[in-house]
Amino acid sequence: SASVSDLSLLVSPFVALLLDIMIVASLQKLAKRKGPYDINPGLLDYLTMDTYAFPAGHASRVAMLSKFFLNHLVLAIPLRILLVLWALCVGFSRVMIGRHHITDVLSGFVFGYLQFRLVELIWMSSNTCQMLISIW
Repeated sequence: SASVSDLSLLVSPFVALLLDIMIVASLQKLAKRKGPYDINPGLLDYLTMDTYAFPAGHASRVAMLSKFFLNHLVLAIPLRILLVLWALCVGFSRVMIGRHHITDVLSGFVFGYLQFRLVELIWMSSNTCQMLISIW
């Protein structure tokens, strides 16, 4: 069973991911910027809200999660380097497959970092996390 302190390490990133999905989806609906290639979105794209390119949602989520892991987990230097490389690979793979412009990915990285900072400001205590889990 998880300790009380472990709960905040599980619940806070989950809440941050939900926040990220809402913020990115809202920004994409406002900006309505298409990707570099005029690809007709398929059914899966509509279901996953992946019809607009700015900001890149994958990039914002991977930036936020990698920053979270770097701050809250004790990792050896090689793992820290791999984590940063993972974030960069995820972000720039979106450019390589033609789903995003480079500026979409860079802005996604920035939004992810800003969301990390926001979640750090409103970090949930272990008691709050226990309450949320018990309600769930």
